[in-house]
Amino acid sequence: KYGNDVDEADELARKVMKVWSDETWKYKTPTDFQFRPGMLSWNYWAGADAGFTVATPNGRNKATFLSNAICPSNGADLKGPTAVTNSVGVVLGGKTEDGGYINYLPNGSSHTITFNPSILKDPEHKEKFKSYLRGYVENGGTCLQINMLDVEMLKDAQKHPEKYPNLLVRITGYNAYFNAIGKELQNEIIARESHKI
Repeated sequence: KYGNDVDEADELARKVMKVWSDETWKYKTPTDFQFRPGMLSWNYWAGADAGFTVATPNGRNKATFLSNAICPSNGADLKGPTAVTNSVGVVLGGKTEDGGYINYLPNGSSHTITFNPSILKDPEHKEKFKSYLRGYVENGGTCLQINMLDVEMLKDAQKHPEKYPNLLVRITGYNAYFNAIGKELQNEIIARESHKI
């Protein structure tokens, strides 16, 4: 599945992205502005909009959350954050033979990823995290949105919201107070893979 640095899956995702990108460039708005391809979900991947979709070949059930922008589907990224980043780099277009980047998405592509806050507790993991961030940029990534969240804390916040009045989470292109979003979206955030390095 896409998100695991598997050539076959990533190449298929890249081909779909290229077809979609090429098609988008063919159209203009009624006021003659050019449409520009991008992968920015806002909330179209969630809730009511996702409810209109059928089941998909990746195992996602009908009417459940879609993948968030350029991210793999929840639970599909099994090989860690570097594998996810490598997959994202391929889907964005990859590199030319001279090392330049091909970017099918000039309107941007948001990539939200969640890490367990424990990665910042010791110097070795801090250095690995810095390397990860450098690698993301070197791989052609354009918009990395990072959550530092502990899944157990989120579950506790659902049960005891009064203990967490200031808990902010990254949804997609925006942050929100965890207690202010609906339970369905809270569950989606809890279901996101919380990576360790």
